[in-house]
Amino acid sequence: MSDQFFGSIGKEDTIYRDEAGFDDNFKLDIDFAKVEFEETLNVSEASSIFHISYCGKPRVLKVFHNNGDPGYARDRIRDLDRSRCEIRAYCRLKQSKICDSGAVPNFYGFMLAIDPANCAPYLDAFRHDTNFPCAILIEYLPNSLTMNCVTYTTERMQKAVIGIQQIHLALVEHNDPYPKNILIVPGDQERVIWIDFDIAIVYPNDTHIENRHGSIVFETEVVESFGWLLVRLRKPAHSSIFLIR
Repeated sequence: MSDQFFGSIGKEDTIYRDEAGFDDNFKLDIDFAKVEFEETLNVSEASSIFHISYCGKPRVLKVFHNNGDPGYARDRIRDLDRSRCEIRAYCRLKQSKICDSGAVPNFYGFMLAIDPANCAPYLDAFRHDTNFPCAILIEYLPNSLTMNCVTYTTERMQKAVIGIQQIHLALVEHNDPYPKNILIVPGDQERVIWIDFDIAIVYPNDTHIENRHGSIVFETEVVESFGWLLVRLRKPAHSSIFLIR
């Protein structure tokens, strides 16, 4: 393991030690000749997110930088590789039919190596990475709104709580359960959706998650507490402080 990742440990010492790989049923071989890049939705040090059209259908392509394996945290639970976290989480959520419930975006599959040259100039930022980037293909959510003090309602937050509980039933801990990762999608049946699983913890079985029961309960309580916080921020004095920051 590279010295740049000093302090991390190998897979063999973690809860993922028996993991043979990701579910090949969700592995994709995208024909990029059939991809049209519509819009760049977000860019960070770890990844870039694009609204694309694939075979004429709207999708989201999230592409991860790949500059070596960062390994796993010394708590033996957290994977430090964001692409592995997100692919692993979506595979589990799809297998457990949580994607079908509407609580998270639908998942269409993953790719482990994309040649950025096939997507120039959109993936030019990835051309100097150590290895080819990984990616996931998920549902596009048009006109979505982030949960905040303006968009908050009691009903929406209750849907968010139910959503995080469904995610836990799939033995997935979101690990970043904050309003920035909750989207409200308007429609005849409005959806409240959890996104961004790139630091999620996916437990291999019930035994491991029972050992982390306190963390799961705490994550639910954190989500429940945001209702009170967002109502407080909605008040003029608190909103001014929030906006200044």
